[in-house]
Amino acid sequence: MKTTTLSRLMRMSWEIQRRRHTDRSKALLSAWVIFKNDDVAVGYLRAKHSTRNSKPAPAANYSLFNI
Repeated sequence: MKTTTLSRLMRMSWEIQRRRHTDRSKALLSAWVIFKNDDVAVGYLRAKHSTRNSKPAPAANYSLFNI
């Protein structure tokens, strides 16, 4: 993995650990799952929060991370 990818993963896990008051391993696992499934999560969140009248946009335009 690239160093930038690892640093993003660590920053996200620290944030999860701080906000959820969990231990280090659970926070790192949660960050890893979010990081690896960002394409699925973005599609789900877009569908959940969009209205019926909104125009569909290509999935390539959505991302949690700008990599």
